[in-house]
Amino acid sequence: MALNRIDIGTKCTVLSTGETGIVKQIYFYPTKYELEFSNGRIEHIGSKDLSIEGITQDVPKLKIPDIPKKGIGTSWSTWIPFKSESLIRHYFQTSKEIIWKTLISLDMYNVWFYEIQRALPISDQDRYVHRYSFDQNELKPGSFFKARVNTLAPYFKCKVMTFEKEKEFGFNFKSSPFLEEYVSFSINETDSGVWVTCKRNSAGLFSILSQFNWQKKSKILQVLDSIVPKIETHIPEELDQKSQLSSGGGLEALSDKDMVSYLVNKGLDGDISFINDCTSKVLRGKAKAMMVKIKRGQVEKPPMPEIPAAGAPVAVAGGIDALSKEDLVAYLVNKGIDGDMTTVNECTNKVARAKAKAMMVKIKRGQVEKPPMPEIK
Repeated sequence: MALNRIDIGTKCTVLSTGETGIVKQIYFYPTKYELEFSNGRIEHIGSKDLSIEGITQDVPKLKIPDIPKKGIGTSWSTWIPFKSESLIRHYFQTSKEIIWKTLISLDMYNVWFYEIQRALPISDQDRYVHRYSFDQNELKPGSFFKARVNTLAPYFKCKVMTFEKEKEFGFNFKSSPFLEEYVSFSINETDSGVWVTCKRNSAGLFSILSQFNWQKKSKILQVLDSIVPKIETHIPEELDQKSQLSSGGGLEALSDKDMVSYLVNKGLDGDISFINDCTSKVLRGKAKAMMVKIKRGQVEKPPMPEIPAAGAPVAVAGGIDALSKEDLVAYLVNKGIDGDMTTVNECTNKVARAKAKAMMVKIKRGQVEKPPMPEIK
């Protein structure tokens, strides 16, 4: 029931004092109640400050997206006497294989890692060119390399401390003769990309030096994100469902009545965007009108209709252009898994291409089964 439509005489309790009063009059925009208390006192109080008998008010919650804007996550730095610590988290729309290969490519650190001007291996290789190539020197715990910082200082010796493939990479790093830090990168994979966490720790009398130029140091993962290749690894299920409202799929097979029931259920579950994204103004209007009636108790909530699943593939005439969107996705998936990514990349239907790539990732991970290849005539 709407809070501005409660009955006169309803009992309300003031949250701050615990006093109970009776509603004598309702005011709108914003909703306020004129309450009369047992001692005859009259007060005007807003709905948020009251507990209304027979009505449960949901506490609003801030919904924070799983993926932050531009991938920028947590970033902080702190120092206490003789101890410094900092942390940077960033989201990358790529695979853990790609980000791992980038993090262990020390010869690329001068591009994105603030302070490092050049990094070289420390090697006793016989050939001159091999001494300056990380390809000929295996990175592992205990191996050394040298790094030159963006100052007049010479190269400083660094030591690899942690090397856990596609999980964590860490090394001791010197930016001056007085300061040595432990820098580590850890990787956490998700369905749609990877989170990278960079931690820097130092101790000693000169640990305060690690706090200098923090604004630039805190952006190293943002710079790295600008050079790391992006891949489409996953299409959120919510986005996939919304695209079906305008591009077909299982929802297209629903009758108008079932479509209204579907939108009403989505709206009452808190996702009003499904209704707003519906391209049919008539269905959108019916769904919103029914939601109002349900909240007023005039009608009951309709059951959620079952969305028809895709049936067995059927032969179609007219070649690929005559395929339904669902069959087109299945066709592209089969082509891509068979090694023909050219057909997938050259598909002009962006939605089908993205769905196909997302399904291929799920199939490789064992999350879904490979769809049958549709017959083409």
